[in-house]
Amino acid sequence: MKSAFTLIEVLASMAVLVILVLALTRMFMEATSITKRGSSSLMRNSTAETAMETLLQDAEGMVVNDRLACYVQANATDPNGFGFDDVWFISTSGDQDDDIPYEYFHYFVATNVWTNALGAPYLRFDLMKERMIFAVGDAGNSYGTDLQFYALATNTVKWWQKGSNFPSTVWDRQVLADNVVRFDIYCTGWDGTGWMGGFSGVHEFDSTRGPNGKSPTNVPPAAFDIYLQVSSPDTAMESGMALAAGLPANDPVVVKAREMMVRESSSVFGRAVPLVGAARYNTVAVYGTNNTAYYED
Repeated sequence: MKSAFTLIEVLASMAVLVILVLALTRMFMEATSITKRGSSSLMRNSTAETAMETLLQDAEGMVVNDRLACYVQANATDPNGFGFDDVWFISTSGDQDDDIPYEYFHYFVATNVWTNALGAPYLRFDLMKERMIFAVGDAGNSYGTDLQFYALATNTVKWWQKGSNFPSTVWDRQVLADNVVRFDIYCTGWDGTGWMGGFSGVHEFDSTRGPNGKSPTNVPPAAFDIYLQVSSPDTAMESGMALAAGLPANDPVVVKAREMMVRESSSVFGRAVPLVGAARYNTVAVYGTNNTAYYED
């Protein structure tokens, strides 16, 4: 008599095999998901850290005096959502050999419309860096008398707006980080307090007016604290499609989309200390200076 498997034994073996295959498939899917999340997190961290290093290097060369300044406005862009800051400052990181040692920097977050592989539009928030090299004594003849730097024009008021009027051809623009969900700047003063204050209904720091519009003026902050938060590309694309629909900021779909972008994000912090800050503060606070007059329009 020949031995053989019964139908029940075959079915039991198949059931065990199916269970093993399902278990292995689940393990494989979980491993793939973990790998994908790890790669996404590594990409987010790398993007944010690279952008932070660039910003810190530029900010450490910040110069503020009678002719040069720094301006930070909180929640200048995307006011109904993330509220990104707008930053203008002048640094001495230019080419010293070409007699144009100063660089005009503008950091801000731009809202751009992109399309995915299927052609569907979505909103993306990109951290932008604008840079222009110049000589502080330049009379601005190349661009007309209305585009002179603020210290050389007696009728100049909001100096950072003068820079925004310069032709785009003189600016070097680049994207430092995409899928940004937070970009905040905090100006810490030499007295240990925050120098961001309200002025004309705007939360800002303007070195030409001093902290909170008070003395001392024309000095850089003791520290330039930066908070940058970047979301993953997949999450930013999925949530950005909801933001591109044009729904109100308080719509549940929009609120959930923004919450998802924040949840799937990485944060980096940095502190820049302007190299000439201490000497400049000591000159203004102890010895006094003959400062240029500034006016509010």
